[in-house]
Amino acid sequence: MLFSINAEDFVKEFKAIVQIVPVHTTFPILSNVQIKVEKEKLKIFATDLDTSLVYNTNLCKTEKTGVIVVPAKILFSIMGEIKGETIFRREESRVKIEYDKGYFYLPLMEEEDFPSEPVITEEETYEVDVEELEEIIDKLVFIVPEDSSKRKMSGMLWEYQDKNLKLVATDSFSLGYKDIKVNLGEKPFKVVVPPKILRQLSTFNAKKMRIGVDESRIYFFGNQFTLVSNLIKVDFPNYKAVVSEKNNNILTLAREPFLSSLKRVSVFSNDRPKTVNLDLGENLNIEVFSEIGESKEEIEGKYKGKKINIALSSNYLIDFLRKIKSKKVILSFEDKNKPITIEGEHKEIFYLLMPITIE
Repeated sequence: MLFSINAEDFVKEFKAIVQIVPVHTTFPILSNVQIKVEKEKLKIFATDLDTSLVYNTNLCKTEKTGVIVVPAKILFSIMGEIKGETIFRREESRVKIEYDKGYFYLPLMEEEDFPSEPVITEEETYEVDVEELEEIIDKLVFIVPEDSSKRKMSGMLWEYQDKNLKLVATDSFSLGYKDIKVNLGEKPFKVVVPPKILRQLSTFNAKKMRIGVDESRIYFFGNQFTLVSNLIKVDFPNYKAVVSEKNNNILTLAREPFLSSLKRVSVFSNDRPKTVNLDLGENLNIEVFSEIGESKEEIEGKYKGKKINIALSSNYLIDFLRKIKSKKVILSFEDKNKPITIEGEHKEIFYLLMPITIE
């Protein structure tokens, strides 16, 4: 026997690991994970060559040390259907997993074909309370485009100086950013971090982590894990150029009623961004006129500024409003052809949205 472990514990621990394993890859070996059986613990390693995770668990009983490389998704799927104790036994070129109702075999891959663990140290890392950081990442990372043609925007900008970290995400049509006070050392840096590693952070439920950044990588250390990612080498767009200081027309309104109005009215929008018109002046209306019908609602709020009729994507607006937690939101406008800003009354996040040009 190599080790035994409760199946439910294994699945719970393995959930973060399997997210690193690539769905599609030109290197079949990356569809596997490496499990090192050490004294009183398992050390599990997964990588897609850009992002790597080393995870340690002691929720097992080990009998014999060794290394196995096994198909990740198959193992995770089968273990998710098993209850109770499981026993892993190595038998030549395969591993046998036994449980109370039977067993199954998985093929073993060659250990030397699997990539090596990344070599890093904790010397240039800094301990951070990550709850606030994770919350900001969640409010921004969904903006990062999955379209490979937008490579310059394919990650999140981390701009650090004087213990202030600015996080920025954009897809050219929308933008979000937030500053956070955090100690990541004395050396300033400006890097673009892939979204995959950022989405991974919340899976560990860690209150504190150690974070380090070098010229090519970013890494996170927790009690049970080491998460490493290559940085994206691109010139991030100049986000400051689109943030206007002339948005002097201000609409303040309750978030939940506005969100409900958008959901109802946008049903009649038949284009991809689900375009709606905000008609702001003496009356405050949200409206849609399309081939499939029309809808108009008066929205309750306070507006200070000139009369504006502006076309916006309700898809983006709804996404932003869902991320904002304030009871009231503030929308700021310059004119119908310039980007608007959306933020909560407590300034917990800042969003910018380009208007839609109606021909």
